[in-house]
Amino acid sequence: MFLVQKANLSSPFRSTTKKPPHIPKPYQLAAQLFDENIILHLKTLDLPPDSSYITLSWLSAAVSFISTVHSEAELQISNLKPEADDFHDLYMDYSLKVLDLCNLISSAVNRLTDTRLLLNFSLRLLKFSDDLPPVEKLNKAKDAIARSVNSLNNINNNINDTDESVKEKGIRVKKLINELAVLIGNLPRGKVTDGIRRMFYATGVLTVFVGSVLVTVLYGESDVVRQLRVPSEFVWADSVNGMENRIFDLIKFKKNVVKEVDDVVKQAVVVRDVIETVVNGGGDDGVRVCLQDGVKEMTVGAKKLSDGIDKLTDGVNGMFRTVLKIRNGRLDV
Repeated sequence: MFLVQKANLSSPFRSTTKKPPHIPKPYQLAAQLFDENIILHLKTLDLPPDSSYITLSWLSAAVSFISTVHSEAELQISNLKPEADDFHDLYMDYSLKVLDLCNLISSAVNRLTDTRLLLNFSLRLLKFSDDLPPVEKLNKAKDAIARSVNSLNNINNNINDTDESVKEKGIRVKKLINELAVLIGNLPRGKVTDGIRRMFYATGVLTVFVGSVLVTVLYGESDVVRQLRVPSEFVWADSVNGMENRIFDLIKFKKNVVKEVDDVVKQAVVVRDVIETVVNGGGDDGVRVCLQDGVKEMTVGAKKLSDGIDKLTDGVNGMFRTVLKIRNGRLDV
């Protein structure tokens, strides 16, 4: 018997053609690019590890972030024809609620603007070099400071607000957030492609998150429903869910949760108490120096508050214009 080595011959009938690689569909590529951009933009909202407050600058950056998300979602979705046509009715309903939300947030920011006027008025009354201002001016300044402090404290405690329209707006804005949460949480399957559905969901859930923060801070509605948690299928889910937990932990137990507001309230209370001492006959050199120092600190705090209000106003107005432009563009399709 002979051992014969078999030749390893390939069969002439075996196909040597390689299986073509999977080519992502256009909507998959669009959704992937959209997710990558969200990760990039989320970095603008990072808070320092030791932060115990949020700031007006953070709020304005968060609103600008949402404007960017809306713009980039529209850019990607508008390139997906005819799939994007099924997105039209959903966006009309969603965008109308977002525009209404912007208007209500603007109304709350205007309350901060009115308080800024009171603070600036009191600071003008307290301008002096050597001699203390007359008692009449001091009393006017003390009254303006007291009203501004009450207003700033009531921003996060609307239950004590005497303005009924503010209470009504607080109820409306909370209802809007809940309606948006329900709309996004129950997106119908089959009416839009998976890619468009993902981008629509992402835009909505991020808007609900930022809107909930603004509503809690500016209207004192701490029981806003935040039922949307980003599922793990999104690569940025952990970042947003973690940020949400941290932000709401920061604002849960504080009366004034915005740093600029808390700082200026503390400074204003010090100045008010010194004025009270002066009016009651304690206007010696030590008290005069204390009042001067207090006014200087309050001036710095009021300037930071004012700058933050301007940034937030610009951010909310920019978001309104962005959503309105997209909405008008969809109406023209």
